[in-house]
This record gives sequence, C-alpha cells and structure tokens, in this order.
Amino acid sequence: MDSDLEAVKKPKKKRSGALFTFYVLVIYVAVQFFWWSYLMVDQSHEIYARKMELISAYSSPEQSKVKKELLNKEMVKKWYMVAGEGTVFLSILVLGVLMVRRSFRKESELATKQNTFLHSITHEFKSPIASLRLQLETMQKRNLNLAQQEKALVNAIDDTERLDILIEKTLMAARIDNGELPMHVEFMNLSEKLKELVDQIGRSYPNRNIVTNIQNDVFLHIDPWALNSIVANLMENAFLYSPQEKTVVVGLKWEGNFVQLSVKDQGLGIVDKEKENIFRKFYRADSTKGYKGTGLGLFLVDYFVKAHQGTIVVKNNVPEGSIFELSFPTTRTDAHR
Repeated sequence: MDSDLEAVKKPKKKRSGALFTFYVLVIYVAVQFFWWSYLMVDQSHEIYARKMELISAYSSPEQSKVKKELLNKEMVKKWYMVAGEGTVFLSILVLGVLMVRRSFRKESELATKQNTFLHSITHEFKSPIASLRLQLETMQKRNLNLAQQEKALVNAIDDTERLDILIEKTLMAARIDNGELPMHVEFMNLSEKLKELVDQIGRSYPNRNIVTNIQNDVFLHIDPWALNSIVANLMENAFLYSPQEKTVVVGLKWEGNFVQLSVKDQGLGIVDKEKENIFRKFYRADSTKGYKGTGLGLFLVDYFVKAHQGTIVVKNNVPEGSIFELSFPTTRTDAHR
C-alpha cells in the first residue's frame, strides 16, 4: 500500500516541478519584455530630444516649427506602432500561458484519475484473487466433506466471474480509446432478451429483490453484446450502491417514437452537480468513494447508448435512489420490419 501511495505522489511532484519551472520562465519573459520596453522608450525620448535640439539649432523659426510638427507626427506613429506590437506580444504571451496552464490542468486531472483507477483496480483484482486462492488452499489442506467442497467451488467460481467482469471492462475501455469496438446491430425482441438478462443477472444476486416492468413485444435494432454490458453495469451499480433489502426495478416500454429502458434503485442517489460527470472514464462520485468500483461501468454504458444514437438521463428516485432512463430512437413500424 505504501509503495502504491509513493507511486501516486511521484508524478504529482514532477508535474508540480514542471509547472513551477514554466511559471518562472513566464515571469522571466515578462520582466525582460518590460525592461526592454523601458529601454526602448528611454532611448526614443533621448533621440526625440536630440532631434528637437538640432532642429532648433540649425533651422529658422519658420522651418523649425514645420519640422517639429512633422517630427511629432512621426513620433506619434512610432508610439502607436510600438504600443500595437507590445499589445500583440502580451496577448500572445497571456494566451500561451492560459493554454499551457489549461493543458497542465487537464494532464494533471487525467493523471490523478488514472492513478486513482490503477489504485482501485489493483485492489479490485487483488480481492477476488486472494479469495480464490483461499478457497483453493482450503480445499487442498483440509479434509472437507462434499457440501463444504461444493460451497468452496461455488465461491471460487464466483471469484473467477468477478475477475472476468473486471478484465472485460478494462479491455472494453481500452478498445474504445483505440476505436476498435464496432457495433454489430441485430434486430431482436428486446422484451424477451431483457427478461433473460435480468433473470441471468438475478441468479448471481439471489438475495436481492428485483422487480420487472417490461412491456411485451418491444423490438429494437441493437448490438446484443452492448445490451448485455448496458444492463449488467446498470444493475450491478444498483445492487452495489443500495441496501440489500431495497428493490431494484427494471423497466421497458414504448415512449412515442422511442424505446425506453430504465433501472431504478433505492440507494445513495446522485447529487445534481455530479450527474454530468458520472459517465466520464475513471470518475467516482464522492458518495461512492467507500465502495468498490473502477469508474468504468457508466462510461461503458454511455458509450454503448450513444453508439446506438440513444440518450441517457439520470433522475432522482422518490423518496431515495436514482433512475437511469435510456431512450433509443425508433418507431413501432420500423422496429417490426
């Protein structure tokens, strides 16, 4: 654990050092600019004064007046030119500072999220591996009866399934980043498929109360693999962030020219200021920091929904919890073709 924390701290120190060096350079450039500007102004004043003296010394009063007026006009033009060039330089300098600072901030935020993700996913991987090893060592070293062996095997299988889910999420996120996750859309009876998925996922959570409100004969063109990921991630989140005695409701219905899929829970809920961020990769809401998770589940859901030209909205459940509503554009006529 200490080594993990040190690994997180070192990149932060490097970024802070680079940002400090950048600001030192910016200050140096700004100081040099104002210093050379001062020297240029001072030198111009000296040249102007010297020319005025020469005009007064070697010209008649009439000629002197005309030449001084011309010199004044020339100096005004030069001042405007210098002021314009200085303004452009300062504008470019300020714009460059803001852009670099913005890049530093984005890089810092991304690095922090990645470090948090690595820390979280390392813990997520270690837990099932340690549990799996314990089950196998127990079966190896102890003389277990048939019932005990069966229980240990069931626990070991559950741990391998959990590992498989973690690996699948990580690989999917990587493929999305690389643009290597195409959709293979199929026409299906979404009502029947959703019932199958809810029943399959429910068997992994035998102690949870799941209610379905699925309208019959809702058809849609959708990627089956993407649908599995959407439903699994939404239901797993609902189970993870709500008490065991609470009910999770999965719904499906026609809503005008849209197919609407929803998952309702009675858990922690999501504050309004975080609703726009929960679909970002690696993002974990403050209220979920004490729970297991990688920050990838909702990122994957959002990607798959948008890949089907759909939308996803998060609402507050009453009296507690959250409602995830997914809408996919279609018509009943198109869906039955």
